[in-house]
Amino acid sequence: MKVNRIAIAFGILAAFTFASCKSTDVEAADDKNEQPAVEETKEDDSEDFSEANKALIEKAEAARLRAVEAKAPTYYADFFKATDGSFSGVKDKFAAEPKNDYSAELNEIIVRFDSMQKASLAQALKTKAATMAESDLDASILKVGEEALSNYDSLCASSGSGKELLAQAEIALKAYDSLVNKGFTAMVGRERKAAIAAKKDAESVKCQVAKRTKDSYVKATEVFKKAESAYTYRNNEAAYNGYKSAKESYITMFETVKKDRADAEAALEKAKQAKLEAEKFAAETDETNPLTEKVAGIEDENAVLLEQDSFANPEDSVIDVESGELAETAAKIADEAIAAENSADNADGGSVVDAK
Repeated sequence: MKVNRIAIAFGILAAFTFASCKSTDVEAADDKNEQPAVEETKEDDSEDFSEANKALIEKAEAARLRAVEAKAPTYYADFFKATDGSFSGVKDKFAAEPKNDYSAELNEIIVRFDSMQKASLAQALKTKAATMAESDLDASILKVGEEALSNYDSLCASSGSGKELLAQAEIALKAYDSLVNKGFTAMVGRERKAAIAAKKDAESVKCQVAKRTKDSYVKATEVFKKAESAYTYRNNEAAYNGYKSAKESYITMFETVKKDRADAEAALEKAKQAKLEAEKFAAETDETNPLTEKVAGIEDENAVLLEQDSFANPEDSVIDVESGELAETAAKIADEAIAAENSADNADGGSVVDAK
């Protein structure tokens, strides 16, 4: 009986030992079959504004330069410094995280710089405008400009929006400009239009590629562009002289190429007539004394007597002066000045300035 109990005890112990080994083997096998966890990588679906930001930063840099050239750091030192600081801050953020959208901040900065440029130009005209206010109408226009600049100062101090600032700056500039120039701006605008028309005439006869005029074409267009810049800065005298000079150069080119073409056509016609007469004489001579050998001085039947001008893609050499921010600004100034003068001529008086 004792032996049986011992045997049973050994059996139970063996069973537990076997089960324990079996469990360890299964766990080991499970460990081997278990695959390492793979982390899912999420794609960045956010929009990339890098290129748009670059374009706006370039536009802001150009607006800042215009403000500096108009002496905004002198007239509006604190406001310029604050706006410039904001601009530097946006550029720092762009350098760190270029894909983010900074359009709202950059567009506001651009408008603020533009407003400072125009307000500074108005400040430069202010004293001269006051000396030229001769009538009650002039005095009322002068008052419009003064109030607009005062409003501009208040907006600068109270952090007004760029749109509000620009509106007041434009009113002030328009008021003072109308007093200082009194029709001269419109006259310059008409000279600008005349210069553009003369340029197109010159291009119609390929002056931009003709040997005798292509260099003059480039120089005249450079003069025109300098006049554009002067016009946008209200330097009407320099603008007028530049437009007039460019216009006269284009007209001279046009006439030069036209004359060269006419001379070439006349020479060609003369050569054709000479050839016809030679052929007639040759035909008559052949009947009595035919030639059997080539004679020096007599051209082949298909010889080219006068080569025509040949131009490779002349349109590629045209210099565009009617697109871009500078051209658009100059065109707007010209159109508004001419329209205002026409309106004044048609109505017996009335304010040139719209203060709304």
